[in-house]
Order: sequence, then C-alpha cells, then structure tokens
Amino acid sequence: MYYLILRDMSMSSFRISAALRLLSVIMTMTAAAACTERFGDYPVAPGTVGKNPGDRTVMEYNRNVFLIYSIGFNNLSSFLKEDIADIEASRVPTAFDYDDVLLVFSHSTKGSYRNPNPPALFRIYRDWKGNTVRDTLMVMDESTVSASAQTVNDVLTYVRDNFPANRYGMLMSSHATGWVPAGYTSKGDEMEDGKWPSSFGSTPGPVPFSEKIQTAGMPMVKSFGSQSVADSLAYEINIDDLADAIPMKLDYILFDACFMGGIEVAYELKDVCDRIVFSQAEIMADGMDYTTMTSYLFEGREPDLRGFSENYYRYYDSYDQPGEEADRSATISLVDCRELDLLAETCREIFSSNRAGIASLEGSYRVQKYFRSSSHKWFYDLEHIVELCGSTEEQKARLKEALDRCVIYKAATEEFMCDIQIKNHCGLSMYLPYRGLDYLNSYYRKLEWNKATGLVE
Repeated sequence: MYYLILRDMSMSSFRISAALRLLSVIMTMTAAAACTERFGDYPVAPGTVGKNPGDRTVMEYNRNVFLIYSIGFNNLSSFLKEDIADIEASRVPTAFDYDDVLLVFSHSTKGSYRNPNPPALFRIYRDWKGNTVRDTLMVMDESTVSASAQTVNDVLTYVRDNFPANRYGMLMSSHATGWVPAGYTSKGDEMEDGKWPSSFGSTPGPVPFSEKIQTAGMPMVKSFGSQSVADSLAYEINIDDLADAIPMKLDYILFDACFMGGIEVAYELKDVCDRIVFSQAEIMADGMDYTTMTSYLFEGREPDLRGFSENYYRYYDSYDQPGEEADRSATISLVDCRELDLLAETCREIFSSNRAGIASLEGSYRVQKYFRSSSHKWFYDLEHIVELCGSTEEQKARLKEALDRCVIYKAATEEFMCDIQIKNHCGLSMYLPYRGLDYLNSYYRKLEWNKATGLVE
C-alpha cells in the first residue's frame, strides 16, 4: 500500500501539481487492489480484516469530513442500505477533491438478527474514470455492538486521527427514543415497579426493545441507536453516554432517527457539537434525502444546514395527492447549540416560579404532543408547555427571544401520520414531568438540561 501525505505547505505549485498527479495514479491502483476481495457487503483489501490499514489522509487539513454512522442491524436494514446507495449516486467527492471526505460506518443485518454480520468503515469517492469506489478502511469483528458508546468512540477516534480536518460533521441513522433511557419504552412499567434490576441501562448488555409499534396501513418509521439481538432485545445508547463518547468537537450532527429533536438531546450534546438537525416527532423510514445531501454539505464554502433542513421539509410536504396523507408527515429543526445557555437560564426561572402549573399539565391533551403511542409519551412542545403553565407575558416574551436565538430553522406539516395535529411547533420538544415515575425521573435528573434548569426536582 502506498501513502503520500503533503505536509510541507511551502512546496512550490509545480511540486504540488506533480505530487497530485502521482497520487491520482497511486490511488487508482490502490482502489483497484482493495476491491479484489469481498467481506460481507464491503470490498476489503487482502489481509486487512479486523486491522487498521493505516493512514488514508491525502492532506493534513481537509476542509470537511462527513461521517454517516448507520446502525441497520434491525428492521431498518434495507432502508439504510438504500440510503447509502442513494448517496453513492449523488455528488460524491472525487479522489482528487482534497477538501471533502465522505465516510460511512455501516452495520446491517443479513436476514435474522441472530446471524452476526461485521460492521465496516469505508470511504466513498469517485476515481478518475468517474467510478464510485468504496475504499474499506476497517472491518470490525462480527460480535461488535455498533449501538454502543464504545464503538462510537472507536470509530470517531479513528476518523479524527486519520483524517485531520477543520470541520467534522456526522449523521446518525437508526431507531431512536430521544433522551429516554435504554429499554424504558418497552419495559418502563417493570422498571418502575422494581421488577427490573435498578442498574439496568447503566450496565453492558441488550435491553428490552420492540419494533412492533407500526400502525397497520401506515408507512414505516424510524422509531438512537438500536441493534437487535433477538425479537425483543436490542442494544441502545443513552444520550449522556453518546455525548461522552464523542472525542472531538463536531461542527454538526444530523439525526435521521425518531424523537431526537428535544432540548434534552441538544443540551446534552452542546459541548461536543455546534449545530444539530433533528425531528421532534418520528421520521419516516425513507428518512432524509440522501440523493441531494452532499450538495448541501459539500458544495458551498461551508455546509448549508438550513438549506438541507428546508429541503427535508419540502420533500415530505410535497405529498399532496389522495392516498398520500400519511406520507405528508414531517417535523424538523436546526438548532445552534452555542446559544442554548440563555434558553436554560430563562427556563430555570420559569420552571421555578410555575411548578404547580407545570404539574397540572401532566398528561394533558391540551399540550402539543409529538408522539402517537403511549409508550413514547415524553415528547411535548417546549414553548407550549410554558404558555400553558401560567407563566407571565414577560416570561413568554423572554422565552421566545431565547428560542429565536438558538432555533435557526423549524418547520412542521399540519398533521403527522394522520394522527397528530401540529398547531404549535417551536423547534424543540421537552419532557412534561410525570409524578411517581421514580426510575424515569431519577435518570432525567442526571441529564445536563435538568441540572441547568431544575425541571424535575
């Protein structure tokens, strides 16, 4: 294998040009050699299975490194494979585009979840003939749990160390349940009754999970990080563990997963991520628009996250024909995590002075909800909670000012899956506390949002 790293930025343009021409030949030869074997779904260079094949960096300072972290070892497998195929058919960086790097970490199932399949990290680019190349960088052991904080850390550490960049972005795609602790949406009653070990969710191992929340006749949704191991068990990542696992500052995260659009998620990640695009409700199984994704992320001087978010909304809002009502379902927002402290400061004062009013809203049908199933009844509109809890006009005005500073873009269809009427949408969901749920509330108190605001005492 050959490597050429241009570290001496003072070299003449002639030397750079000559080096790049040499590099193009080497990369084409290397790519051809790397695709001579196959392992699972991915081309693998001979002798690199389970090993780190080394530094593939072209230049020390890449402008934009984008990683898709795709956990499809569940019933979303076919959808996530299609997402990768769509992005391969889009504007993929060429081998000579040293500013942009497109990486994919993918773990999909082949048939039964009981049949292990190794996850792989690969780089996608076009060679000088215009062919799409999957350059496999790393294949992990088939026993690897992709839906774990440790694996997220391993993959991101590899990306950071081997692809130094000015900007890192990541998309995370799988099932998800927002900030809610692992397993709670399936076994919440047992956890609250003490029938499940109190350490559950903080120790390694699969947790109770159900993918059978689809409504008959309705499109499939991506109801983060779920890796199935049996019909009712899966590995999940708690949001606080995910935040701890990210080893470098990310410019942005795109969550192609359900219910991630909450203030709890954004605040937990604010120290490791500048901006987030996510959905307050569910996301249809078709997910985000991968066919145009790279045009928004790579073509400008910096990623156009607002344009990307607007395109997502337009895509689903365009379903306007008879019989397409359920498909016309979307909530989306772009949040600047660097502006969240004012929101936390404002909410802390509002929550402190309106505790009785917030408590009176428990389970209220009046508050804008973003869930269809009672097993996901933890996601309400943040601003609507404040409006209905008895806050003063001055408090409401300060909240709106704080939201305007951090919510860059927001949009929602009038209905979601023909079930939820969306009349209030501030761009962030929030937990509406339930008294008596000791397990859930105990976990919530550990979240950074609650530490900053005292929502749950």
